[in-house]
Amino acid sequence: MTINNEIHFNNLSLKRFPTSKKETLRAWDAADEYVLDVIHEKNLIKANENVLVFNDSFGAICLSLCHSKTANSITVMTDSINAENGIIENANNNNISINLFNIISSLDTHTHVYNHIIIKPPKSLDALKFFISNVLPFTNKETNIMIAGMVKHMPKTLWSLLEENLGQNQTSLTKKKAKIISVKITKNTITSNYPKTFLQDNAFTIYNHAAVFSKASLDIGTRFLLENLPELENINDIIDLGCGNGVLGLNLAKQYPNARITFTDESYMAVASAKLTVQNNTNTMSNMDFKVKNCLDGFENNSADFIVCNPPFHQSQNIGIQIALNMFEQSFKTLRKNGVFIVIANRHLPYFSHLKRIFNQVTTHASNRKFNVFLMKKA
Repeated sequence: MTINNEIHFNNLSLKRFPTSKKETLRAWDAADEYVLDVIHEKNLIKANENVLVFNDSFGAICLSLCHSKTANSITVMTDSINAENGIIENANNNNISINLFNIISSLDTHTHVYNHIIIKPPKSLDALKFFISNVLPFTNKETNIMIAGMVKHMPKTLWSLLEENLGQNQTSLTKKKAKIISVKITKNTITSNYPKTFLQDNAFTIYNHAAVFSKASLDIGTRFLLENLPELENINDIIDLGCGNGVLGLNLAKQYPNARITFTDESYMAVASAKLTVQNNTNTMSNMDFKVKNCLDGFENNSADFIVCNPPFHQSQNIGIQIALNMFEQSFKTLRKNGVFIVIANRHLPYFSHLKRIFNQVTTHASNRKFNVFLMKKA
């Protein structure tokens, strides 16, 4: 079933971002509905209060609060440029002024005390701990914290984390497979010592912020790709697409010392991690660029010789290949003639046919029981 682009939620028309003609997912979930219903029914937020919304995917919560003129000041904190773009696009589509809310990244510093904090649990509990540890100085004993999530995305350790570090909490009844945890702050013992590091094969120190994939060691897919990077000639401009902690781009910098390398990811924490990784392992940053982008948005056509990619097959908690397909299509446009695109992929993912449609010719450059490394050359 295709979800119509004009889906109405709470008197709003909301879309996911990046948009897709064959979208099958909504731009909100039952947890968004649940927490907004509770706020409305209990009249929890007063007109002069400050609200922080963490990890609001596409604006269902913050734009509903703006639309109902519930709060005086609404701040949205996100690690995703896709979420940020989605919130802004949905605000514009619903004639909601972007001056009614403020979007900050997951690494920004808070500036005022919040009366209410509404949290959609991120995929990583480390990212949640990092967020809570940094926002606690901007709370007081009256601050109301509500964690609204789908039950399947709320691990049992979430409750113990909250009780041990913040204080007692109350959990709502389940409604449409969603729950709300309400917390009053009586403790302040949570710590989150990020960024952390690990050593790659006694060669490089890799830096990782809390939300970055594979924080403790080199993941097996990236290791397999590093073992099978091709030796290419006439490489001047390289893009590490979906760079994560920057380990691929860092190794390419060693392989192609005269090339300009751009590290790009939709995660603020990923790009910040990549920058730390490069800063602490190389002698110069003059030929390095770091960009928080949706795929290759804003990159010039025919501007790269080599693009390397370990694409995600999920967006937030939802599994899918749409982000990867956007990466593939934009990589074709961004490559120069005879430019090379190399992709590491789990064997079960249906990437081959999509890559063949875009590039016409696909070579399985390397393969093992878990992964394929595909190599494409732009004709």
